[in-house]
Amino acid sequence: MKPSVFRFFYKAPPFVALLALVGVAGCQSAPYQLKVEQTPSTLLYSYAIANGMARGQLMSGGLSLPQIVQIVTADREALAAILVFRDHPGSNTLKVAGLKVEAFLATIDEPAPLGSSMLVLPNGVPVPLSRP
Repeated sequence: MKPSVFRFFYKAPPFVALLALVGVAGCQSAPYQLKVEQTPSTLLYSYAIANGMARGQLMSGGLSLPQIVQIVTADREALAAILVFRDHPGSNTLKVAGLKVEAFLATIDEPAPLGSSMLVLPNGVPVPLSRP
């Protein structure tokens, strides 16, 4: 004799109750503290992604000369900090390089508005990059 299909419905309520209990217990437990620590690999990956984002913005156009100069300057500062970390590995240089990459990302997200950038010539004379 075949087992009845209705037999499942007799056993289903305990399983549903158990799943509901596990779901509620998971919601009531202490939140998991996700701690993201910066490593040399994450630093390089972050820089590579930021560099690609900057290239995309430059290729899309619509940026003024001061904004382009600001992005390129932030890129060079981040790369220089990463190279310093490569030559002198340590927690301080890793932290500084991470901050420079974060500043580079911030520059990509919101370049400086027009009229707020200056170019300093080799003889030390500042020249505004946009005309008022």
